[in-house]
Amino acid sequence: MRLIGNFETEKQAYAFYSFLLKEGIDNIYEPYVDPKTHIKQYSIWVHNEDAFPRALEWFQRYHDNPQDPQFNSMEGSVPHTPPSPEFSQVTKEEQIKWALKPRIVIKQHRLRLTLTHLILLVCVGLYLWNDVEESVLIKERGPISARLVFTPLQQALLFDYPKSFQEMQDALARLPLKDVEDVRELPPQVQQVIEQAEQIPSWKGIFSFLKLVKEKGWEVASQVPLFEKIRQGEVWRLFTPCLMHHDFLHILFNMAWLWILGRQIEDRIRPFKLLLLILIMGIVANVAQYLVSGPYFLGFSGVVVGMAGFIWMRQRSAPWEGYPLNRSTLVFLLIFVLSMFALELITFTLKTFSVISIAPVIANTAHIVGGLCGMALGKIPFFKRGLS
Repeated sequence: MRLIGNFETEKQAYAFYSFLLKEGIDNIYEPYVDPKTHIKQYSIWVHNEDAFPRALEWFQRYHDNPQDPQFNSMEGSVPHTPPSPEFSQVTKEEQIKWALKPRIVIKQHRLRLTLTHLILLVCVGLYLWNDVEESVLIKERGPISARLVFTPLQQALLFDYPKSFQEMQDALARLPLKDVEDVRELPPQVQQVIEQAEQIPSWKGIFSFLKLVKEKGWEVASQVPLFEKIRQGEVWRLFTPCLMHHDFLHILFNMAWLWILGRQIEDRIRPFKLLLLILIMGIVANVAQYLVSGPYFLGFSGVVVGMAGFIWMRQRSAPWEGYPLNRSTLVFLLIFVLSMFALELITFTLKTFSVISIAPVIANTAHIVGGLCGMALGKIPFFKRGLS
């Protein structure tokens, strides 16, 4: 049995119910009380799954033109029709009057911690933790260390921490950095350490890989290791970059979108399904970003765009689920994703033909792939609205 939609009055529901029966579509209507407005409304349910698309099409036509005579005429025989309701609906004024009356409410002193809240708290906690570690690093080794040395948290949670990173960190730990203000002022021995670390084979992204193939051939390029730490069993790295952020504006933007989109989805599907949704989108976006740019990227934005793509697809596939994300917001996010795709394409073209070396700081690939992944997941019935 599938939900078609809701009507404000029993008269409307009965008229549409009767019309569907005349069309040979078995259905029922039933009252329910909106938990927010405390106003009674009526839902139409279709029995036969195969008849659902046709019934939904009629429902949409009804909403486009509710005054159409074919919907309002109750003449003719209707099979299995119960006695016509008396339509003893209270007026809108009475409904509002009763909705405004004070109700006896038993206060429950309990904070409901949702999955959206939990993820937000984890992201903020990790951001503050990393900020403390950076402050200690700068205090002990100078401001330049924040640009050259990874914090312990970053070392543990980045998508990968290849041997080249580790060698550079170990070497820099033995060299003076505290009095250096700018990268251009680095002592020769520090520059030499960085250059030597960069010579160690490690995955720096598809652009660097193609350049290596062009310069040294496939035999040398094929020896570049992929997923170094993940292949050693540190599988949490597939997702944990999503939980970390560069700066305050970065985390503010992502957490604001998580708050808006995450709550909408969690209101309609069980938390474990939302968690599965987030994990899939995060892992797919992270793997794609790693393959394109290498291991250094952070942020929840790939999942955020994935959530928007998921909601957009659910709005198209199952509009009765009632996701309230408005069209202008979706258009904005679509333009954003398309812009990221165009920038990624331009970057790839310029690097491939060695016109100029561009390294965008935005995780464009994670945005694009996250959005596409969210749309694909939005087509899967497993993530439909419901508590089952």
